Amino acid sequence: MTSPNTVAVLPAFNEAKTIGTQVRSLLPLVSTVIVVDDRSTDDTARTAGDAGAFVVRHEKNTGYDDSLNDGFKAAASLGADIIFTFDADGEHDAADVPLVLAPLLQGTADIVAGQRPCVRHWGERIFAAYTRFRYGVSDPVCGFKAYRREVYEAVGFFDSFRSIGTELMIRGVGKGFRLALVPITLHERVDGRSRFYSFNLRGNMRMLRALWHVLWI
Repeated sequence: MTSPNTVAVLPAFNEAKTIGTQVRSLLPLVSTVIVVDDRSTDDTARTAGDAGAFVVRHEKNTGYDDSLNDGFKAAASLGADIIFTFDADGEHDAADVPLVLAPLLQGTADIVAGQRPCVRHWGERIFAAYTRFRYGVSDPVCGFKAYRREVYEAVGFFDSFRSIGTELMIRGVGKGFRLALVPITLHERVDGRSRFYSFNLRGNMRMLRALWHVLWI
């Protein structure tokens, strides 16, 4: 179903409850699962390693986008042909992986953005209004996206301004890489909240700051 050099990257912060299940569900579909542990205070790193993941550990907590940056560096060093991001908290379903990867494997796209059934928070809705108008993307911050390695190499990094997982996609499209959108399943998080960015006022303002930077790409 997938390339022999397909790598999943999961940023994780205090996800010991779900990370083992997520890793085990992905391993039959990919060559490597990379978990970037953003200095969790629980057993995230150990649980991920026991489940079979390649674990990158941060010495200090640096956030979601830095975790993805380091995950992509590790994936490139392993010779990945396709790299995709996937949430560690149980929100995404491994059954959707073949659907998301299909446009890449069939040669019809270079970037695939998963699209959740709904966008829940006002910061996301404002961000989505802009990307829908400019790029046709209704859910820009969905954490389930897939890329050919060439996209990452052409841009040179995953993120430079804490874009909440959107910069590589947008810069890739700007460089002429083909984008496909694929609907995905959405599960509720185990504890009902994101551990990387909360959707209180602070979280929504962070979303708007990311949008401000995206406007100038």
